[in-house]
Amino acid sequence: MQIRTKPDHHTETGFENRHPLPDPVKRSFWRFLRRRFLGNDNWPKAKHQIGKIPTEAPDHDAIQNPDPARLQVTWVGHATVLVQYGGLNILTDPVFSDRASPFKRVGPKRYSQPGLSIDQLPELDLVLLSHNHYDHFDVASLTALGNAPRYILPLKNGALLEKAGVTPDRYSEMDWDDTILHGNVKITHVPSNHWSSRTTKDRKEMLWGGYILEFGDGYRFYFVGDTGWNEALYTEMGEIHGGIDFGLIPIGAYDPRDFMRNSHCNPEEAVQIMQVMGVKKALAIHWGTFVLTAEPVDEPPVRLASALKRAGLGDDDFIAPPIGATRFFEGRMAKDHTTTPQATKTVAPA
Repeated sequence: MQIRTKPDHHTETGFENRHPLPDPVKRSFWRFLRRRFLGNDNWPKAKHQIGKIPTEAPDHDAIQNPDPARLQVTWVGHATVLVQYGGLNILTDPVFSDRASPFKRVGPKRYSQPGLSIDQLPELDLVLLSHNHYDHFDVASLTALGNAPRYILPLKNGALLEKAGVTPDRYSEMDWDDTILHGNVKITHVPSNHWSSRTTKDRKEMLWGGYILEFGDGYRFYFVGDTGWNEALYTEMGEIHGGIDFGLIPIGAYDPRDFMRNSHCNPEEAVQIMQVMGVKKALAIHWGTFVLTAEPVDEPPVRLASALKRAGLGDDDFIAPPIGATRFFEGRMAKDHTTTPQATKTVAPA
């Protein structure tokens, strides 16, 4: 009889990061609150950030009538992105609520409104959920989306999704390195360097991570999810999964650095992820929507531009567009169907 061994990232109570990093400080929810409200860091106040992040009208015609031969992405805000390619409409980490919090009046409040409302979305095929933190897994938004899409999410998160009214036949839980098919799209769940929790008592009980989607024409899309920089992890993943046509890579929520570095990469580290994973084009996520950390809310794209220049990359290689912006990128088969150039800007009507 063959005995199946438990994967290394599975623990007695939940999960652990692959290639775990040493913690520079002892972290807990209560220590975080002390740093937030009693520490020396100058945290922005959400009410003072309104209007600081550029916005742009989405291309509603393209959203409702996408060209299947080119990739189009619309940044809704934070980690919520509408991705359209190959005839599929895909939404990542849908959060449309005013707060990323279990409470209606307490917790991080949105200072930038969603670039699209739920009723402006096209009919969704897939919803990708990276982990259960409130700024990525919003039960109210998922309830509004309902049972129509197929949901892809990490292990042990299904019960939480069912609280949104999604039935078990409409979702697939995945472990790291698992692969499933949706039509002719191969979906692989890959690690990130992060953690999970919904309360003060369930840390790392549910899995977290990102996704690589390979379409039938070979086009490869990478949703990183939420992550800190981990050289060993991303070097290993680059060797296994490297060569990505387009990626959604987080650039925000990184200060104070000693407290955040294992959970959130800064813009310079985001460029490193792009390079070691062989990502050809990328869009910046995880900034400009909620005050989660101490850096100025408009700093991440400025640092990203500097990091790209130092790395010898162009501004169009890794973009941080306005909230609501729809951007277009050439697909694998696009030359047979369209002459639209890469990163074409959609201009809002006057």
